[in-house]
Amino acid sequence: MRFLDKPMTTNKKLLILPLVLLLSGRAAAQQLNLSWDEARRLAVEHNPSVKAARASMEQAGYNYLAGLNSYMPQVGVSHSVSRSGGDNSSPSTGWSASVSASEDLFNLRTVSGVKTSRIAKEKAEADYMIASASARQTLAGAFADLLFAQKGIEVQKKIFGIRRENARLIRLKYESGMESNGNALYTEALAENSGVSVKKAERQLVTAQRALLEAIGLEGKTPVKASGDLSVPAFAMDEARVNRALERSPRIVSARKSLESANERTSSARYYAMPTLRASQSYGWSGASEFPQDGRWSLGLSLNIPIFSGGPTYYFNTLSAAKKSLAAAEENFKAERIALAASLRSGYDDYLSAAETALASVSLLRANEERFKEAQIKYMAGKISFIDLENVEQNFVDSDLNQLNYARAAHSRKLALEQMLGVGVEE
Repeated sequence: MRFLDKPMTTNKKLLILPLVLLLSGRAAAQQLNLSWDEARRLAVEHNPSVKAARASMEQAGYNYLAGLNSYMPQVGVSHSVSRSGGDNSSPSTGWSASVSASEDLFNLRTVSGVKTSRIAKEKAEADYMIASASARQTLAGAFADLLFAQKGIEVQKKIFGIRRENARLIRLKYESGMESNGNALYTEALAENSGVSVKKAERQLVTAQRALLEAIGLEGKTPVKASGDLSVPAFAMDEARVNRALERSPRIVSARKSLESANERTSSARYYAMPTLRASQSYGWSGASEFPQDGRWSLGLSLNIPIFSGGPTYYFNTLSAAKKSLAAAEENFKAERIALAASLRSGYDDYLSAAETALASVSLLRANEERFKEAQIKYMAGKISFIDLENVEQNFVDSDLNQLNYARAAHSRKLALEQMLGVGVEE
């Protein structure tokens, strides 16, 4: 995204002071100047949706690491005391201590559980990139809105200046008997409306500043100024890039992981009918004192063959449900690929149309500006009528405003494509 005019060189420490002032509420009268890279880095640290997605991703990672322990032996230590007696026996105290260990030698459900945790971890990583790309689009959109709002004030003030000067000149010509009162009143009304447009643009600027702070994840009323490039952004995409996106886009990766998870659940459902083999061993001591000397040991193998585990039809119904879930996941994955491919191709066509329109409007703006200057001279020389001058002026004003809208549309189309491609806020 070409919002940055020059490489980012600001030391991260330089961001601390304005942030502290912003968050403490003492920076209400100060202005926070941000480049695109500075806004992006702040969003990485403060945007709530990004932080929440990052926490979910880390949670899935810890769950996977915890699941790996199912491959490890289970070791336990016990120490107990008991006192017993009866009608025909004296009370006695017994002490015991033991160390035991057990381990699954064959349990496919355990293996499946670890695989499911790994798939969930990889899906959480893809979901984080989806959240990051969404946050980036929101942030970049708010940043662009602020850039164009700042430029919009300049354009509106320029239009106001032009129309105010025209109103003054037409009023002088009317007072000299060379123009009608209606035309003088009309130009004055246009100037008045332009003044209102300036105030409206100023309010839009404040709204854009609030939106940018919200997209970053900050609270406060600090005035914000964005610095960056307003020219039509360059972007290229061919079929090779579309095909890569159909394999690597976070949306596709997340859908693929959902498919893999459904496939693993189907395998796990089959494993309910598989036997399990478990080994165990222990060594212990028992006696009448707290630290008994009499030792004992045991070794064992346990083979479990489920027959009607969970009920007579539990296995068949669970497996059928898992297969249907897998079929749904396969169709959802296909639909996601089809939708992404279509959205990328259509989105790129929309971008090209917006970019070409914006680039063409630059030449039209220059031409209308030159025509307006020439029309002013001709009008003052009496060679054209007021209506001709007004038409030329309106064309110039429309071109100036349209150029901003066309350029903003091109930025918006590019941002939508980058979100679909999975470009995150860290990039």
